[in-house]
Amino acid sequence: MTTPTTLSDRIFEHPIQELTYDKVADYLRSATLFQDSLLILPDRPRFQVSYGSAIVDIEVSNWAFHPWNAEREMAIVTASSCVTQGSLLTPELSQYLLKENRRMRFGGFQLDENFNIWFAHSILGGEHMDLTELQSCILAVVTIADNYDDALVKEFGGQRSIDINLSA
Repeated sequence: MTTPTTLSDRIFEHPIQELTYDKVADYLRSATLFQDSLLILPDRPRFQVSYGSAIVDIEVSNWAFHPWNAEREMAIVTASSCVTQGSLLTPELSQYLLKENRRMRFGGFQLDENFNIWFAHSILGGEHMDLTELQSCILAVVTIADNYDDALVKEFGGQRSIDINLSA
């Protein structure tokens, strides 16, 4: 594993991660859907965008343990959104999320250590990262988070993440 270096005030573990970051940044800066809400985190290879009631984190990370040659540097782009916070984790909620995951074509629901409900999707970054795949990754997360937050709160309680962030 390489030692992290600071490049342009951002920390990257290798040039492929930086290349991927630059491609994602170019897309987000030019995407009219996200231009007004784009937040670039200055100290991490991460962005934040919002759409409707969804706040989406987009992170470019090193893929350290992959199935190919250990010498090969690879990066991953992960878009994730905290859909609800404080929903009561019941067997019914767990079953609902698992059933919905089976229907998803891109990404899936997850629980964090505080049992907040997230939706996330990842793609492979790098030189050959496809713009359509990047768009689909981000838009899948935006769409699912924006469409499911109200239904989850109504059925299982808690709050939409946007409501907690607006009151903070």
